[in-house]
Amino acid sequence: MNIKFFSLSLLLLTVIFSIVTQSLYAQLYDNKVERQLDEARHQPKFRISIDGGLGYLIASTKAAKAQMKSYEIADQEADRYYREIKLGEQAGASIYYQIDPDVGFGLDYNIFTTKSEVMGFLTTGDGYIKYYGPFKEKIYTSFLGASFLQRQNINEKWNLYGKLSVGLAFYRNESMMIIVPALITGNAPAIRGESGLSYSINPRISVIAGISYLFSTLRKIEVNDGTNTTAVKLEGDMKENLSRLSVSTGVQFHF
Repeated sequence: MNIKFFSLSLLLLTVIFSIVTQSLYAQLYDNKVERQLDEARHQPKFRISIDGGLGYLIASTKAAKAQMKSYEIADQEADRYYREIKLGEQAGASIYYQIDPDVGFGLDYNIFTTKSEVMGFLTTGDGYIKYYGPFKEKIYTSFLGASFLQRQNINEKWNLYGKLSVGLAFYRNESMMIIVPALITGNAPAIRGESGLSYSINPRISVIAGISYLFSTLRKIEVNDGTNTTAVKLEGDMKENLSRLSVSTGVQFHF
């Protein structure tokens, strides 16, 4: 009798322990799922970045420097002029919607500006009269495109990121040849890629630093001399290479 009672008691305790254990496990699992859902609800859905830095045009200037000899511009001055043209300032902004913590889609905007000036001579068609004055350019190249963002955690503070954007590059050159002004404009398909690091100051703000490359070639322009606008198709070496390499730092907001 005692053995039977002991066996029944042990079986009953085993059943009760099993029920309590399963109930506790289910409660813990439910709490974990709830925490994960709560974290997902509070994950930032939007990322807005603002940055600035320097850009360097990679196009060859050999033919342009050779042309400057016709304006009696010294080689040293031509070299200086195009060194200044190649290096300029750039700024950008982007916004992304995060479909998960590491992947986002959005818009990417960037603008690059550079300028230079040199003094030279312009000879009239008959060759008897020379004008002396400034040859100068102020160039703006902007980019707007659809963009894909990929992030990779290094640790709680540091992240790697990469962006790939496809869109249009818009070109504007405000030039002056002594007293003859010209506004040159155009646009072309462009691809822009960027990779870099971000450091989280807090859950809503990060500091970013990156390197980017824009690839685009201008094949058609419009030239406005203040009176008439002429469309010009660029062939061969006359095509304008807008490609550039840039470095930048900025700030990113998450919300």
